[in-house]
Amino acid sequence: MRFSIAGMTLNVKGLERLPTSWRNYEPFIATADDGQAKTICEMECGHCPWDADGEPAVSNAFDGKTLRLWVKPDGIAVSLRFHGDDATYHLRANRDWSEVKTDCLPTTGLGCLALGDFLMISFIYSSAYHDTVLVHGSCVRLGDASALFIGPSGVGKSTHSRLWTQHVKGAELLNDDQPALRVLPDGKVYVYGTPWSGKTPCYINGGARLKAVFRMAQAAANKAVFLDGANSFCALLDMTSLIKADISTFSKISDTVARVAEKVGVCVLYNLPDKAAVETSYGIFNSDNHCADV
Repeated sequence: MRFSIAGMTLNVKGLERLPTSWRNYEPFIATADDGQAKTICEMECGHCPWDADGEPAVSNAFDGKTLRLWVKPDGIAVSLRFHGDDATYHLRANRDWSEVKTDCLPTTGLGCLALGDFLMISFIYSSAYHDTVLVHGSCVRLGDASALFIGPSGVGKSTHSRLWTQHVKGAELLNDDQPALRVLPDGKVYVYGTPWSGKTPCYINGGARLKAVFRMAQAAANKAVFLDGANSFCALLDMTSLIKADISTFSKISDTVARVAEKVGVCVLYNLPDKAAVETSYGIFNSDNHCADV
């Protein structure tokens, strides 16, 4: 089965039909119209040459599971174990993540969950070699342009997106957790919906030109402060999915983030959860001047 995400294709061999728990992927099933899209990753299910040993470069426990990652000379090895279950699932990728093998099969509930996680990881790191990054944020689309709200959990990203859809005519939610930023060959930056939208069921296979990025910060009054290039880069990189231990991928992601920071920049939006905050961010979005405090 082939999936089209952010204008690029992932081919999953061994997945004949969509699991019932994968409804978030349904809008991203590749069609005949996606025939010209570049295939960035070939994933093979049911087989994984596992040879990782020693201490992993990354060991992370989250959401009732533990993920471990090894950086090897010829690629990456990953293991995933769900707490309370004896099964461990494995993934092996070459250096640019264009070829991925996993022992996951979508025949059990946990197998589907593990394969879904591995598909997300494979997209993140294969797309990194094609000028694309996944960011932790919420994004709204207005016509052919979009605004992105970034920041840690609980800072008000989703609330501000919701306020935009309430108070800005024509604004729609594009993604509420993990949108993809892509620098196109012509240098324009686009943001795309993905199958991963957190707790909000918003799975839109589409995109728009990225016009403004706001780093959300709760405050007693509404105010916007533009960041310089270096601080824009740091604000974006801090919200980007990456493996710091993998220098090759980290370098690609850093280069893409630097280009986004140069092209679009970041504005800190000190805000209250009210209509006036939307008026502040929408005023910046509508302005051609993204280089001074307002």
